[in-house]
Amino acid sequence: MSDSLTLIEEMLGREARLFAASNVESDDRSHRTYIVADFEYQYHRSAHAGYQVAEGAAAEEKIRWPFHRIVAAAWTVLRFVPGQAVPEIEAPVVLTAETMDEKTMVTQFFDALAAMPQAIFATWGGEAKDLAALRRAAVEHDLCLPVQLLDLSPYSIRRLDLCNASSVMAASVHLPEYAAALAIPSKPSPRKEIGQLVENRQWDLVADQVAADVLTTCVIAIGHLKSMAVVTCDRPATIMALAEKAAETFPKSIFCSRSFRPWARDRLRAAGLRGTVFRAP
Repeated sequence: MSDSLTLIEEMLGREARLFAASNVESDDRSHRTYIVADFEYQYHRSAHAGYQVAEGAAAEEKIRWPFHRIVAAAWTVLRFVPGQAVPEIEAPVVLTAETMDEKTMVTQFFDALAAMPQAIFATWGGEAKDLAALRRAAVEHDLCLPVQLLDLSPYSIRRLDLCNASSVMAASVHLPEYAAALAIPSKPSPRKEIGQLVENRQWDLVADQVAADVLTTCVIAIGHLKSMAVVTCDRPATIMALAEKAAETFPKSIFCSRSFRPWARDRLRAAGLRGTVFRAP
């Protein structure tokens, strides 16, 4: 009986969150809040090895997403308010397996989403992996999904996958690929090396990587949303504010101090100049 009551309470709570979110959206659509997030993973090799033994020749050789365990998570909040040239930017959050397990990291992220049910959950390519991993984590750790993850459609209005939104019918591309084309700083370590950093437990480098991914995704989100006339803002000033907030939060970050902040400052200065601005390749 108690288990049934608990299930009913969870269902009612979920419905209440959906109702609250819809009310917030209908009351004030001009205020747009985005939670931009990214995650890094480690293979659950022992579980995959057991699966291969059980399935034999029929087993998948590649270690696919059900066996990927979250070992780093990062997110920040962008709140666009009408009449403000620069959105309200919350200090980025970065969590790694150096200090907490997957359940704790996912719980903290779900709590951040649940605290802002009107917020749109933004990722780069999240629909292809991150959301599946988060839903798997919810099942494995007995967690309740926030409203942003309840809609299973890859085109949910509660989420924004910038990879899908940018490519549409064109081939999907990697984050550093798109960022390089737009001259936006990205990943301090090559994409395929992050797994080795995780295996070596180099958590400072892993933290810098996941934070960098969020900052790069934020810059892409700002450009995308402004180009679609979804938000209005002073783009160079917004990016500079983002860089300052990140540098203040992570004073030891090599990416923030050597790449992102100088780049943002250069763009802000260029925006105040007249005529053609020439940059070194």
